[in-house]
Amino acid sequence: MALAHDTDDVELMRMASEHNSEAMGMLYDRHSTILFSVLMQKLADPNESQDILHDVFMKLHTKADRYDPALGRPVAWLLTLARNAATDRLRRQNTHRRYVVKAEQEHPGSAPAFNGPHSDEVELLNFCVSSLPAEQRQPLHLAYFGGLTQQEISDQLEQPLGTVKARIRRGLLKLKECVEGKS
Repeated sequence: MALAHDTDDVELMRMASEHNSEAMGMLYDRHSTILFSVLMQKLADPNESQDILHDVFMKLHTKADRYDPALGRPVAWLLTLARNAATDRLRRQNTHRRYVVKAEQEHPGSAPAFNGPHSDEVELLNFCVSSLPAEQRQPLHLAYFGGLTQQEISDQLEQPLGTVKARIRRGLLKLKECVEGKS
């Protein structure tokens, strides 16, 4: 039996706790954009953000039964998981960075390289985003920095949902090409 598009999140969480893959997919479709946006704001790294987004939904798969509707909406619980995971990742990166600095001071030339996002990578990403056509840049900005769902973007821009999805997809592909071509 296919789930109704309007099944509420609490019911989807209950179904996800029973390992219902369709419920998991609907939760992902509804909330991955805002989760990714929050992660990008915190980490400023699309790869790290995507990794953590994946981790959040893996946690959901194994720990959905721990969700308590009395404590808030499912999206709030997912956002908490995402923020906590991002904070943990930043702490590990900062610890690694301090280790590298200390090792470099004690033994010049021997410290391992730090592989976190650098200002030149952020500048490259900003350049690539600014080079996108407005029709792709606008829905991408609304999705990843405005935290809107694709349906909300469709409504706000008064464009068909399929058009919004296609423009976001094409924009992401052009971003990938630009970043890979410049690095």
